[in-house]
Amino acid sequence: MSLIVKQGKVKSKSKKSLFNDITSLSEIGEFGLIDRVAQLFREGEEDNRLGIGDDCAVLPSGDGSSLLVTTDMLIENRHFRMDWIDPEDLGYKALAVNISDISAMGGAPEFAFLSLGLHSDISTEWLDRFFRGTRELSAIHDIKLMGGDTTKSPSDMVISYTLLGLMDQSKVLLRSGARPGDKIALLGKVGESGAGLKLLAEKELNGNSKYQSLVKAHNRPKLFVREAQYLAEFNAVHSMIDLSDGIQSDARHIANRSGAELIIDLDLLPLSSTLTGFCNEYSCSATELALTSGEDYGLLFTLSGEKAGIIRKQFTEQFGYSFHLIGEVAEGDPAVNYTKKGRPFKIEKQGFDHFKTK
Repeated sequence: MSLIVKQGKVKSKSKKSLFNDITSLSEIGEFGLIDRVAQLFREGEEDNRLGIGDDCAVLPSGDGSSLLVTTDMLIENRHFRMDWIDPEDLGYKALAVNISDISAMGGAPEFAFLSLGLHSDISTEWLDRFFRGTRELSAIHDIKLMGGDTTKSPSDMVISYTLLGLMDQSKVLLRSGARPGDKIALLGKVGESGAGLKLLAEKELNGNSKYQSLVKAHNRPKLFVREAQYLAEFNAVHSMIDLSDGIQSDARHIANRSGAELIIDLDLLPLSSTLTGFCNEYSCSATELALTSGEDYGLLFTLSGEKAGIIRKQFTEQFGYSFHLIGEVAEGDPAVNYTKKGRPFKIEKQGFDHFKTK
């Protein structure tokens, strides 16, 4: 859960419980919880539109720049299993998911704080390997680990990072900037992490070396920090989010925050040959994995329809590859709708939600 902070006092308009009409958290889910908590900290309707719910907190520094703050927690047997991931990969991934939030705003990660809830019998060798993975990724992005906290966990391991970044305030990319006429763009591969998780979870598939790149996509996600910073330089790029919960859930965040309809053409989704080969062999849907499985940590963004072509051309010249245009933003009630072969298409499965998804 992240917060965009504006200067001024926070006013609470009501002391009424937010949950009087709710019997269980599973009814409202993770995002319903976040929206309800946001009601306690809104400064007014306009400010609340930039409140709890974006990828990072944005703290104006007064000199035209902003401090970005994000925090993310991984819990053993919920986000990872010790027998499914090497210590080095876990150390890498725990930091990567926070870096992805910073990149989704167009910022540069700078400082990290790490809190660990550990089993008392964990080996020092395991810890050495975990921190080697963390150090490998932090060195790539010149991130300094500045502190944190450690404690004994009575059961499952808990890993919680807080990451700080910096950027020009005028270039911060929010979820709320999508405009009718924008194109919807996707940077990175989708569905491969979900397929990798299937390989890890289903023992009969786990040893299939042909698809180990899918397992790597799950355990060591690719990040797009420089690419996001480059895109943030264009005024024509209007909104952005990282794909942690799947296109379906994350696109809905942009739709809700922007008050617009997003229309995604399923025929334009970039499904890799490795993913489609896996799905053909094991009878699953590549499209469904791409839309709902999450943990790909690519970037979903919207940009001016008039300037999309030239920005895509310049991006390709800069990085040697490009992003994919997969749909458009339209006027209408906030929603995410899909087309296939030019016709409306309904998706039954929903994206990931911590309290609704089993």
